[in-house]
Amino acid sequence: MGQFLKFGVVGFLNTLITVVSFQLFIHFEVNYIFANIFAYFLGMANSFVWNKNWVFREKLFRVSLLVKFVVVNLISIVFNTWLLYLLVKELNIYTTMAQIISTGLGLVINFTLNKKWAFAAPVSQE
Repeated sequence: MGQFLKFGVVGFLNTLITVVSFQLFIHFEVNYIFANIFAYFLGMANSFVWNKNWVFREKLFRVSLLVKFVVVNLISIVFNTWLLYLLVKELNIYTTMAQIISTGLGLVINFTLNKKWAFAAPVSQE
């Protein structure tokens, strides 16, 4: 449970970074889809550092870990962006609220894939 709480703290910080940068991009009239993608990647960079070092306590840097982490986050951002589009265009929800909702729901997918796959202990080759 402690790991999920730590993931939640990191997720909160990532969400804060994502929401604030999303708002900045929107303020400068960047399209909301592009704003979401750029903001998401800023949060993702923060997430990798904190999840690797604090949540999952991965001591070594492995390229395979980074690749898996990026794949997990690509899956998450596809889901997040699809849901954002659906909420804004189909349900007419204000972009900021839609972005917060889509990010929150993507958290479950992201944690599960990170825990079970990206940050899972490497299988021994013995």
